[in-house]
Amino acid sequence: MENKIKGFSDGHQFRDANRYIDTQNLFEKLGLSEEVENRTPTVGVNIAHLARMNSVQRLGNEINGCDLSVAVLGISIAEGPRDFQRLLKGLGGGKISTTAVDLSDGIFADIEASGLDDVQCFLRDARTTGLETSSQDFNLRDHIGNCCPPTIDRQIDAEASRILKTGGTSIVNITTSDFLIESQSREVINFNDLRASLGEDILEALKNNIYDLKELGEAFPEINAESLRGLIMEIESNRSFVVFGEDEQGHGEWFRTLEDHKRTWEEDGFEIVEIASRRGKDSHIPPLECERHNVVLRKKL
Repeated sequence: MENKIKGFSDGHQFRDANRYIDTQNLFEKLGLSEEVENRTPTVGVNIAHLARMNSVQRLGNEINGCDLSVAVLGISIAEGPRDFQRLLKGLGGGKISTTAVDLSDGIFADIEASGLDDVQCFLRDARTTGLETSSQDFNLRDHIGNCCPPTIDRQIDAEASRILKTGGTSIVNITTSDFLIESQSREVINFNDLRASLGEDILEALKNNIYDLKELGEAFPEINAESLRGLIMEIESNRSFVVFGEDEQGHGEWFRTLEDHKRTWEEDGFEIVEIASRRGKDSHIPPLECERHNVVLRKKL
């Protein structure tokens, strides 16, 4: 397929670098062990944490056998939509119609074969899902905010609000930057130094539309994009960072503060119902120091 979608890649190298399948297998064997908690979490790991949250347990009173429309924005592994449906079924949901949206179609066949009630997969940008306004009871964003530049993540948040019914529930799993600079064996470049080194145009691109080192090098051949791999670079002057990873394309991962995310959610009409936080490392080498949050949001009436 010709690459015409900004940020498109088949995603396999990124998933392999983050060892999602290894983590999922280990989780299914050991549960929420210390070893599992110090890896990049899969949806299954996050679902296990979500199931413990008081606000999630109370959702059973609202679901109460109802048929549900669910949008999953961004797919890390094919089991993700299945695990989310299992959570909702366990809370008493009836038939669940799932729409999965991702920039990579490489795992769509696996999703469609995973035993979901009713599923449609679309190769689409999560900022423009094509779903009707106020059509979804639930949506899930599992670390999608860590997989795209901050400007794009904020636009996805607005779309998540648009497609959700008033009073509907949005689940966000996110890793924030609050402890990122404590990561060992990582060089941290602060905002002013990065702007002086790269220039305003490249800094803007890192905030707005560059997904990986390959794309950065093609857009700005005057710099040595590879030299930026592994650095913790502050691209907004509020502890908002990008780190380009170990896979061949050098996919970026973005980290903002929890307070930054809170402001975005509230501006887009979400009420923060509950946040459960935990600290750990991830699967990168060397690992990043992470604070992870499982967040339950409600679209305000």
